[in-house]
Amino acid sequence: MSGISLGRVTTLLLFGRAAGYGLSLVNSVILARALGAERLGAYAYAMGIAALFGLLPNLGISTVVTRTIAGEPEGGSGVLQAAIRTQALLAGAVLILIPAFAALLPEQPVPLGYVGLAAVQLAVGTLSWPYLAVLGGRARYDRLAVSELIAAGAGTVSTLAAAAVRGGAATFLAAQALAAGFASLAARWVARPLLPTRQEAAPRTTALLRQGAPFGACAAIQSLYTRLDLVMLGQMASKTTLGLYSAAYKPINLAVYFGGTVAGPLFPLMAQEPRLGTPLAFRRGVRALGVTGLAMALTFSGLAAPLLHLLFGAEYAAAAPILVILAWSAAANWLYAPLGTALQARGHERLWLASLILGTVVNAMGNLWAIPRWGGVGAAGATLASEVALLALGGWFVWRKLSILPSGRFILAGLAATGVGALVLGFLRGPAGSLLATGAGLFAYGAVAFLFRIVTLEDVSLVTAWIREAVAVGFPSRPRPTRG
Repeated sequence: MSGISLGRVTTLLLFGRAAGYGLSLVNSVILARALGAERLGAYAYAMGIAALFGLLPNLGISTVVTRTIAGEPEGGSGVLQAAIRTQALLAGAVLILIPAFAALLPEQPVPLGYVGLAAVQLAVGTLSWPYLAVLGGRARYDRLAVSELIAAGAGTVSTLAAAAVRGGAATFLAAQALAAGFASLAARWVARPLLPTRQEAAPRTTALLRQGAPFGACAAIQSLYTRLDLVMLGQMASKTTLGLYSAAYKPINLAVYFGGTVAGPLFPLMAQEPRLGTPLAFRRGVRALGVTGLAMALTFSGLAAPLLHLLFGAEYAAAAPILVILAWSAAANWLYAPLGTALQARGHERLWLASLILGTVVNAMGNLWAIPRWGGVGAAGATLASEVALLALGGWFVWRKLSILPSGRFILAGLAATGVGALVLGFLRGPAGSLLATGAGLFAYGAVAFLFRIVTLEDVSLVTAWIREAVAVGFPSRPRPTRG
């Protein structure tokens, strides 16, 4: 990535995904208001079953394509051809596996046809992954952002169409499946000018799968891990509880994706020069995610009830305690995201896979114990416990295997800033209201962070420069016409 500003290209991708997140949130609001809590629970259950297999069709193929293109930009046509072929085969497999898995479960809270439609959306959507991997390998995050924006826009248009005809859960699922097909075609169109041109022999499917297996296993386990709570709630609680939990999860799901967006570009950076130690950009990324993640959790803690009321209606304000707990689990996710990226980039993907498996076990056992007692709040607590376990394991392995030592000053200062911010928020929430109390809590958090120098004016100046560069790329200034 010589000559490329990692901060600038990451900022470009963040801008694009922020717009995509906004459209996704619009979709969530339309779904919640059009379906109501019970029918939204049916929709969320079908999507949750499909999401259990969400990254299984990848099996690390996209990572292999990205690494190949990054190492030899003009080559990689053979690997890309094999990836497209393999992706189609895997998409067909999940079309069969997802409804079959749903049919084997002891409870059937929704018709299997709903699950089948969710499976179609997933399978068709995965056909775009090899083309997006090419864009990542060439560090063309501008085109990657365009492709993702097209996909988000197609999803919003289809959701609006389903709402206009007053459709039920099945109508919305079918509309999203059509949008996924359009998004796959758009991804191929966006990536077409950058596809490798040099002709090469395509490797066998088995060889490609063998190469990507460790990365694919991590992705598959993480997909299971992130959706296990929704499926277990569907089996052990009412559809109304599931609908409330799904509404609370929407903004948190977007927050977790944001953390992954920042951590993702660190992968090629950590993989390129393992002998040179820890790049400065990696340390900055960890610090940035830690500081902003804790601030994000404080924000959601203060604004949970009014935010849910504003977005989804008064019916969903009861999900505020769930949203608060999930916000702190997202903060833990932001902290360990770059740690998992570093382990996989430096050849320790099996250790990270073991961590994910253990985190999944903690999540499952926690849900089994907590859901019968506290419903959605119990499921959120199980998620928080498993995310903290992953943070501890990631920190331990990064320290032992990569000799990346956590900064004691950063940890203590971060805890102190968070504690002060939470105290101010809790003290002022009653007399001042949620909005003012949250603002005061964030101000107190920031003041302590600056006092202990976990955030500096240099950091603010650097981020501002990245934003200016990204805006200059997206909106280049035109020369003014000369007179005379």
